[in-house]
This record gives sequence, structure tokens and C-alpha cells, in this order.
Amino acid sequence: MVVYSCTKHIDGQGRVLGGAVLGSRKWIEGVLQPFIRNTGPALSPFNAWLLLKGLETLGLRIDAGCRNAAAVADFLAAQPAVARVWYPTRADHPQRELATAQASAGGTVVTFEIAGGKDATFRVLNALRLVRVSNNLGDSKSLVTHPATTTHMRIGAEERARLGITDGVVRLSVGLEDVEDLKEDLGQALATLADRAAA
Repeated sequence: MVVYSCTKHIDGQGRVLGGAVLGSRKWIEGVLQPFIRNTGPALSPFNAWLLLKGLETLGLRIDAGCRNAAAVADFLAAQPAVARVWYPTRADHPQRELATAQASAGGTVVTFEIAGGKDATFRVLNALRLVRVSNNLGDSKSLVTHPATTTHMRIGAEERARLGITDGVVRLSVGLEDVEDLKEDLGQALATLADRAAA
């Protein structure tokens, strides 16, 4: 069984909520279909239509987003304010061999850690002009989130520390903007840390 959030890349433009559940015909007919029949979850026709329209350009959008993400990951790795970058196809990723064996690209999400903790990280996020702060990902526009205060907030500081999710960790869902514009925006936001240190 595979459960996928269609709100992410399939829609790709942050317009709808939806999901897909996939499995064997036997499981779908014997387990899922009776559950759906008795509980009533269903997409609206309009949301279903938007998701079908999104599928028409899915491959093009994912390919472009992956190229942008790889370039952004390399850019971030060269920034002095960035302590670490995680991107599956980079040579320094601990599971690069597995990632390249299983996938043709590294995906559209780049995770990185800003040196200086939460205050420095929030300063950078607040200085972004093109990239938007959001709890979503998989959009055609670039979005950034702070896991320690959003997606992983409820697991507690001890568990976050065990997982390596510090207050400086950021997840960047790279979109379809011009990659040079994305680098410029990230660069100017990261530069605010140097500007403050110099002041």
C-alpha cells in the first residue's frame, strides 16, 4: 500500500487538498473500497479535475525542480553561514549511493542547517523575498519551513536532537523560479547574518 499526498507535486500549485491510496486490486476491493463506502471520504469533482490537470505537467515540473534543487544545494554548501546541507545526490550525502541507485534525481527538497541556532535561522527566513515561509512543499513556487517549530515541534527537543533536527535546520522545497533568482534571494538572506555580526 502507498499513501501519497496529492496536495504536493501532483497538484503542484498549492490549490487543493487531496490524497491517493494505492495497492493491489485484492486489497483495494477487499479493504479500501468497503472502508470508503462506509465512511464517505471523497474528493470534490473540481479538486479531482485540478489533480488530473496537474498530472499533465508533473514530469516537466519535477525535472525542473530537481535541477534547481541540485544547483541550490551546491550553492548553499558554499555559504559560510550554512553549517551543513543534506541533498541525496550530493557527494557528501551519507546515502548517495542508495539514492542514485533508486532515483534519477535527488528530489525537490534541500535540507540545510544555518549556523547560529533559532535566532539566526529566523533572521534568514524573515529576510527572504522570493522564497516564502510555509508548512507545505511540492509547489511550483519555492517554500521554506522550520521543522523544529512546525512539522517536528510535537516530538520534543530530545527526540529532535536524536534525529539531528536542530533549531538551525531548514527544509527548502525548491520550485520553478529561475535558479539564479533563488540563489540571489538565499544569498542576500544569509548575508544578513554577516551584516549583523559586523554591526
